[in-house]
Amino acid sequence: MRLLGGNAALRTEVVTSFLKKKSWWNERYITIMVIPERTREVQKIVVPFLLVKLGVVLFSLITLFLMVIGVDYFHVLGRMGENKALKGENFKLRQEIQTVRNKVDSMEATIERVRNYAKKLQILTGQGNTKNQVEMPVGPVEVEPERIPSSKEKRSQTFSSEPDFSNVTFAPQSGTALDDKLRRLQLAGEETEGELSKLHTYLIAKSAVINATPSLLPIAGWLSSSFGYRRNPYDGSYRLHAGVDIAAEPGTPVRAPADGLVIFSGYREGYGKVLVIDHGYGIRTLFGHNSAVFVGQGTKVKRGETISQVGNTGRSTGPHLHYEIRKNGVPVNPATFFSRSRF
Repeated sequence: MRLLGGNAALRTEVVTSFLKKKSWWNERYITIMVIPERTREVQKIVVPFLLVKLGVVLFSLITLFLMVIGVDYFHVLGRMGENKALKGENFKLRQEIQTVRNKVDSMEATIERVRNYAKKLQILTGQGNTKNQVEMPVGPVEVEPERIPSSKEKRSQTFSSEPDFSNVTFAPQSGTALDDKLRRLQLAGEETEGELSKLHTYLIAKSAVINATPSLLPIAGWLSSSFGYRRNPYDGSYRLHAGVDIAAEPGTPVRAPADGLVIFSGYREGYGKVLVIDHGYGIRTLFGHNSAVFVGQGTKVKRGETISQVGNTGRSTGPHLHYEIRKNGVPVNPATFFSRSRF
C-alpha cells in the first residue's frame, strides 16, 4: 500500500483495471464457444446473461430446498421409529392391563367365596354379624373407554355374587376405575380378614372349652348305679350319690375324659385310691376305687390318656369306677355329658 500510496496515477490505473474486470457481470449477453474435435468448426452460442443469473439463483434455491427436504426426511424416519416402538410398548401395556383385570376379577370371585364360607361358619357357630360389612362391587362398572386395537377386543364386564367364571366378561376400564376397584378389593379383603380373625379367636376359645369338657367316657362298661339320691348299701341311709358307678373288669384302663391338670392323686376315705383332675372353667372330675393310679399330682393329662385302672379299693361292693363331675364345686350328672347308650 505504501508503493501505491506514493503514486496517485498508478493507484487510479489499478482501480480502473479492477472495475473493468468486474464489468463482465453487467454484460447483457454471454457467448459460449463449442469446438468439436472432428470438424474443427467453432460453434458460438449467445445466451442472455439474465438467464445465467436466473439459473444460478434457481440452482441455489433447488439445492437449499433439497437440503431442507433431506433433513426433514431423516427427521421423519426417526419419528417413525419412535412411533413404532411406542406402539409396541402400548400393545404390551394393554396386554398387561388386561392380565391385571383378569386377576382382579379372579380375586373378586375368590374373596366372595371366602366371605360366603365365613358367613356360613358364623351362622353355624352363632357368630353371624351383618353390621359394618363391606359389599363387593356387583354389576358392571361405568368407566371411560380407552383406545383398543380393534372392535373384536371390545368386551363388556359383569360380576355377580355367585363365583361363576362363565358369567364373567371384561370391559375396557380406565386406570382410575381399576385403582378404585383395587381399593374396594383391598377394603373387602381387610374386612373379611377381620371377620375370619374374630371367628378364629372364637373357635380357639370354643376348642379350649371343648377340650376341657369331659365328654369322653372313661371306660367301657355298664352302669351299675346312676346319679341322684339312693340308699347307701352299707348303712341304708338315703343320701345323694354324687356320681355314677360304671362296672368293669378289674384292671380295665381308665382314660382321661378331657384335657386337664391332676390336682389330687392318693388315698381318700370311702373312695380308696382316688384321682382328681381340674379341667378348667370350674369343671373337675373324680375317679374312685382304682386299683392303680398312673399319674401324680401336678401332671397335665390329655383327652384319652390312660390315668388309672379299675379296682375295688375303699368302700366298694365290687370292681367298678366311681366317676364324678363337679361344676364350680356342685355335683352334676355325668350322663349329661355323654349318651347313656354308650354304657
